[in-house]
Amino acid sequence: MIAPYFVPRRRVGAQRPFKFVIHLRDYGYEPVILTIGTPGAAMTENEKEMLEGIEIISVGAPFDQTVKKPSKKGEKKSKLGQDLLDWIDKQTPMDSWIFLFLARYFSIKKNVTQVQPDLIWATGDPWSSLWLGEKLSKSLEIPFIADFRDPWTLSNLPLRNRSSFSEGIDMEIEKRIVQSADKLIFTAMLTEYLYSDFYNLPEDKTATIYNSYANTISDTEVDEWDAEIDPGNLNMIFFGQFRRLSPVKSIVKALKILQNKNHEASKRIKIHSFGLPDEQNMNRIKDAGLLQNFTFHEPVEPEKKDQVLKHADILLLSTDEKREEVIPAKLWDYLSVHTPIFSIAPNPEVADIIMRSKAGVQVHPGEKMEIAALLESFSIEKANRSNSLFMPESILPDRGIYEAKQTTKQLASIFDEVLEDG
Repeated sequence: MIAPYFVPRRRVGAQRPFKFVIHLRDYGYEPVILTIGTPGAAMTENEKEMLEGIEIISVGAPFDQTVKKPSKKGEKKSKLGQDLLDWIDKQTPMDSWIFLFLARYFSIKKNVTQVQPDLIWATGDPWSSLWLGEKLSKSLEIPFIADFRDPWTLSNLPLRNRSSFSEGIDMEIEKRIVQSADKLIFTAMLTEYLYSDFYNLPEDKTATIYNSYANTISDTEVDEWDAEIDPGNLNMIFFGQFRRLSPVKSIVKALKILQNKNHEASKRIKIHSFGLPDEQNMNRIKDAGLLQNFTFHEPVEPEKKDQVLKHADILLLSTDEKREEVIPAKLWDYLSVHTPIFSIAPNPEVADIIMRSKAGVQVHPGEKMEIAALLESFSIEKANRSNSLFMPESILPDRGIYEAKQTTKQLASIFDEVLEDG
């Protein structure tokens, strides 16, 4: 299983393979992970326990732009150096991890060959993971399964800026991978339909396996999150960082409308996120004069997720309106608790999941007046000490189909199918 991002790396992309790996042995498969090393980072005790006995092949990287390193006192970053790195990244097909995989390919192949795998599963992004998976599967003459966590070249909002040169090569590589893979897996049905239509794929070539939540990861016995949360406010938790792919734009516009209409209701709304927003999103908050509505906390370990989420009155889900085929990964974390979800997303599949789970409501990011009206009603309900907000149901449907063990069962059945056919 090629997963360039894997624990202890704290990126969204690390969670999907991790949640598969901890359950695959229940279905007769012995996973071996090939990942990029993360020096200086450590697994939690819980993660170590769940991964006990599972082989992890770590590829050392001489440098890693995806890990933020604390700046030393008096140290200034070179703008020229950063601009050069950005230019190289823009011109590089797939992503800059391709240089690492090319440089270490023969040692990687040697390690993988020693494992004698029955099949190779690779997840992207980074898209060079799919390139490596296809190359190894051809060399070893074993089946290959490509797992697309997001649309690649067919995305309306690419994960990174690319030149026309790198974009053109990406399209060729993606086409080759789509055609040669024994199975393509997506995390949303709309993405699966997009690729099936564009590449005219047979129905049995593709499948959708949602991301999931894992109860085994959470530890709610002791509340170790010591943030100061005023219970008199309407506390909305966005379990992540506001950035380009998860912008604050829609909520800021709606808050500004509400501030002008009902200042008291807007004052009660406090939005808690983790890690400082990127520059563009921070400037948007400041320019709107709404900094007092936001609190930025330090990121927390995955097993403290439920401890954090239970402090919320509402869980905020937000993604860019151009990401129509994407289901935000935070949705699955939110479904593990019974706190209501306020989703500001363009994908109707998200709305359907939320509705079936009786988990909350969804509004399109462009509907700023409707978002403002809902924020006002939530704030007033909180002021009136209503415990229901917009989830009056006392009996909620079982959400077990979205638990990691169930999605891993789906993956194992695809492994069975591919090996049987091969």
